[in-house]
Amino acid sequence: MYRLISYSFCILVAALVLFAFSPRDGNEEDSENFNVRRVQFNDLVAVGDKLVAVGERGAIVVSENSGQAWKLTHDDQEVPVTLTDITALSDDVLLAVGHDSLILRSADGGMSWELINLDSESGEPLLGTWSADGQHVFAYGSFGKFYISDDAGKSFTPQELDIFGEHLSAMAGDSADTRLMVGEMGLVLRSFDGGASWERLEPFYQGSLFGVAHLNGSRWVAYGMRGHVFYSANNGDTWTQIDIDSELPLYGHAVSDSGKQMVIVGTGGLLVSLNDQGQLVDTSHINGLGTLTSAVILPNGNVVAAGQRGVMKSFYSHVTAWNE
Repeated sequence: MYRLISYSFCILVAALVLFAFSPRDGNEEDSENFNVRRVQFNDLVAVGDKLVAVGERGAIVVSENSGQAWKLTHDDQEVPVTLTDITALSDDVLLAVGHDSLILRSADGGMSWELINLDSESGEPLLGTWSADGQHVFAYGSFGKFYISDDAGKSFTPQELDIFGEHLSAMAGDSADTRLMVGEMGLVLRSFDGGASWERLEPFYQGSLFGVAHLNGSRWVAYGMRGHVFYSANNGDTWTQIDIDSELPLYGHAVSDSGKQMVIVGTGGLLVSLNDQGQLVDTSHINGLGTLTSAVILPNGNVVAAGQRGVMKSFYSHVTAWNE
């Protein structure tokens, strides 16, 4: 079973690589007014008054006007590797990771990038980074890859986890020292000491989990394959499934500043809104965007989503989920 899931993961990665390096139509050469609807973006983050998105062929774009226009700040002429995740450590310092264990670092809000790590021989992707304080950083990815940085991402040291090489998909934490990390085959790891040590929780789902989010207090949400969404009100001791009336995979999310609401995005332009009581608020589809991979919430409550067909701004306050 483990081999089957691992082979499936490799096939998925290969398909993404083929898509990433396939020809594109139209003019994508204007780096100052880049057409973000012609590139697949895999993650998106709000950084101060900027939006920064990363995606196929090493593409990194920055918007300084809430998604109205985008500037290309990194492309395949520099490091032609598909990027999977971006994290803001501060308004200035960002980390982007991707295939070939690539790690890029920016110290100027995403306008320029420094190569920190690249392993072209293995071809194995990093899938994310996470930090509570902008200084102590975790990086994770395929086949149990796990790294720690104590200098805001300038260097990383590999760490061993007591797992069986499962792919690590996502990580989140609260304002104290609780951390959760999820992955394939229902893997959930928990730490109560800021990530210094980890315990493996009893599986509550046998499929792959692609995301985890901390809402507030001891409330968490995990999600993944076939529309599976789970809610915990006790820091992961127990979980209950939320029926969203969909079997489409879910890949990314955004949480409101208060932690009282979140939106999860996925295949077919799916948007799922939840509150911090684990209740489904709304499920809807945004036509024309294909698979959505990530989202952010603007100060006015509007949602910006990224995915298979680029980045699209503002789904006008996406229903009632953001009316606090």
